[in-house]
Amino acid sequence: MFTLLETKVVVKKEKEYCSFPDIIQSKKNPNKLFLVYREGTAHHPDKSSLVLLISMNEGKTWEETHRFPLSLKKDKMVWNCPRLSYIDSDDSFNIICDTKDGRIEKLANFKTFFLKSFNDGEKFYLFKTPLIGMVPDKIVPFKDKLFLGNHKIKSTKNDLVQLVNWTRGDEEVWYDCNLVANHPDRQYCEGSFVNIDDEYMIAYLRDNQWHFKSVYYTKSTDGINWSEPKPLGSIMGQRVTAIRDKDLIIGAYRNTSDIKVSLFYHPIGKENDVKSFDIDSEIRDNLYHFGYTGITKISKNTFAVAYYIQNKENNPFIKIAFVKRN
Repeated sequence: MFTLLETKVVVKKEKEYCSFPDIIQSKKNPNKLFLVYREGTAHHPDKSSLVLLISMNEGKTWEETHRFPLSLKKDKMVWNCPRLSYIDSDDSFNIICDTKDGRIEKLANFKTFFLKSFNDGEKFYLFKTPLIGMVPDKIVPFKDKLFLGNHKIKSTKNDLVQLVNWTRGDEEVWYDCNLVANHPDRQYCEGSFVNIDDEYMIAYLRDNQWHFKSVYYTKSTDGINWSEPKPLGSIMGQRVTAIRDKDLIIGAYRNTSDIKVSLFYHPIGKENDVKSFDIDSEIRDNLYHFGYTGITKISKNTFAVAYYIQNKENNPFIKIAFVKRN
């Protein structure tokens, strides 16, 4: 079903922890790709920057164009996990990212910001949102609304609950929020949402109760009421980023079963027919220092997958894989 064409290092810095990348193709120019990642002093940093890279040749070469720093000492917060999205209603390109005011996540307060550009990434304006929670997903248009998933820490025990925020497409105020998944034992989080022909949405969830847990999925016909989550076959992993390609759902994820960066894929509506495809390998000791993928389609049958990985380096670095759908 898939062929790995190439993997390449995009950013590697000996003294910086480079992580949590996302990637998207420009709506204005199909040869133009954006990649954002967080650079910091550690996995839970006291200093951080969101770094935006642009490629004008489908990912062959990259140039850093913007850097947005935050530190606990100066700004009382640091960046966490960024995502990239376009919003049609205001014709904007957005870097969506949460911040936290401490290095211990279960005790930290989180806020979400949009870095919004109206000229396809040349200039950005910072907007604070009323969104609660952490690790935002991409923005997903569904029926007459925009949806954005994230999760919230329920207690200092680090109990988690998956949420989805929504706003009417022409308002973009983000005051409404609904429960997607909550469970006394499972720790649902890091949801990735996909619109299926405006008939329903499907969300892929991480269970953070333990390292080697199934990816779960849940569905909704209105974005407000969600089905009971079910395991996605034998797929075990974390931080899914899912997209639709014609008749197929493709999800890039941190494969915690085999300690690899992998894809899962299944026909729309046939979650039990899920299969997987491996892209890159990590060392088992680095279980929490790789993955957190982004994926975008760049041509008829080719996809770019951005991820971070450490291997035997002192700090993780950013890579891209080019994958062809056969």
